[in-house]
Amino acid sequence: MASKMQGNDAKNNDLNLTPLIDAVFLLLVFFMVTSVFVKATQLKIELPVAENYDQIDQEKKLNLLVSAEGKLEFNGQLVSLGQLSGVLENERLRSGSGTLIVTADAQTPHGFVLDAMEVAVQAGIGKIDLETGEDSREGADSGRESQ
Repeated sequence: MASKMQGNDAKNNDLNLTPLIDAVFLLLVFFMVTSVFVKATQLKIELPVAENYDQIDQEKKLNLLVSAEGKLEFNGQLVSLGQLSGVLENERLRSGSGTLIVTADAQTPHGFVLDAMEVAVQAGIGKIDLETGEDSREGADSGRESQ
């Protein structure tokens, strides 16, 4: 009789994994939907604050980051000032965009930014915009200042 009960218990011990799989799938979907995607850059930039600015429509733009030390990052890759002209011209022709967005650290000396902007003009960039951060004192929205 004892052996007969062990046989019945073995048949009834089937584990139903469907609810577990459903719960894991729902958690996966929840975390995918609520995750924040951050634009990965190699340079750490702290934006300056602007009181007056114009919003820019989001078309394909060329992005240049200038660090406080004067390092340049163009569309995610580090470049030197000498390489910048060729890289800008090639990307401008490939993407068809004539707008360059310059994101410079608040501590970047103006000379680095002006040198990069001069190279951009020589590379055929028609419009240069400066990205600024949010003014926390007055609660202003973050935006880009058009130059």
